[in-house]
Amino acid sequence: MQIQPLFATPLVTANLGRGSPMLASLREIILAREVTEPGGIQHSNDGGWQSHDDFIAWTGTAGAALVDGVTQMINRLTTIVEGGKLEKRPLPWRINAWANINRRGDGNMPHYHPGAVWSAVVYVDDGGINGGQSLGGCLELSDPRGALPIMYAPTVKVDAPGFLSAGLAERVWPETGLIVIFPSWLLHSVAPYHGDGIRISVAMNFAL
Repeated sequence: MQIQPLFATPLVTANLGRGSPMLASLREIILAREVTEPGGIQHSNDGGWQSHDDFIAWTGTAGAALVDGVTQMINRLTTIVEGGKLEKRPLPWRINAWANINRRGDGNMPHYHPGAVWSAVVYVDDGGINGGQSLGGCLELSDPRGALPIMYAPTVKVDAPGFLSAGLAERVWPETGLIVIFPSWLLHSVAPYHGDGIRISVAMNFAL
């Protein structure tokens, strides 16, 4: 038998490494911004602090380098299809980005990023999670088909890689330096963080 997964949803990851000087610089800048912008804003965040989406304007060379690096990844992931032909070229992306700080009990409710093509999250500080599951704080990416695949027989699954989470969610556990990219239409949330550290991330949207 040959099994071909149809209508795949891409999840792209890369890692800057825990020792990145850029991340260390961004950590200090973001924590300082929280002090000067108390309360932040409220969107999907359930507790925690979130900046306005002007991250690029106040993070200097470190922020610019981060956004530029992710933009290069986005351009590699994107192609134009016109008249049945594929064309690779950089697009004039409109990018907005913001910082998130989660402490114990903080998370994000399920949400989409309408008006964008790609979304990305970069973990500046994983708050001690380091890819493990004991402290919570994972990114949850929900099956875009909703519960349909498990409505009739929840325990019956397709016996092939990638199908066991049908109707449920895939989880990505933060690691400092990890970059995650996914389509903006994919429903996602952040589980409450249960650690005693500070979980810091930068989120980005790429629109046309």
